[in-house]
Amino acid sequence: MTSTITVPAAHRQVFPGCPESIGQARAWVLSCLPAGCPRADDVALVVSELATNAVLHSASGATGGRYALQVELDRQSHSVGVTCIDLGPALVKAARPAGEGGRGLALVKDLVDVYEVRAEPTCRTVCCWLDWAEQAGSGR
Repeated sequence: MTSTITVPAAHRQVFPGCPESIGQARAWVLSCLPAGCPRADDVALVVSELATNAVLHSASGATGGRYALQVELDRQSHSVGVTCIDLGPALVKAARPAGEGGRGLALVKDLVDVYEVRAEPTCRTVCCWLDWAEQAGSGR
């Protein structure tokens, strides 16, 4: 008897920890999605928020820092996984005007179907899964 195991197709890319890389990260992730993916706008927003947080709120934003993105396509379950790995807690907290910020991850959590964070001494990994099979026709 032969069994088939379906493994999501994965794409990985490392980006420099600077603000200019955020648009590049978003464009790269969108290029990994299948044509006509109904969650492309949501994926783009999630990547923008995760990359921004890596640059602003982790050691990835320090000189020479970097962060990595992974995109996994599971065509069988019609879903896409986005993982962002940064270099862990920032050495200095990001300066923000009063009342600004703090909404990005809440927005991400509202958009995704699965959200997980793993913190380790040298890195932080944020994993999100977006299911597009149930979104068809929902207007999302």
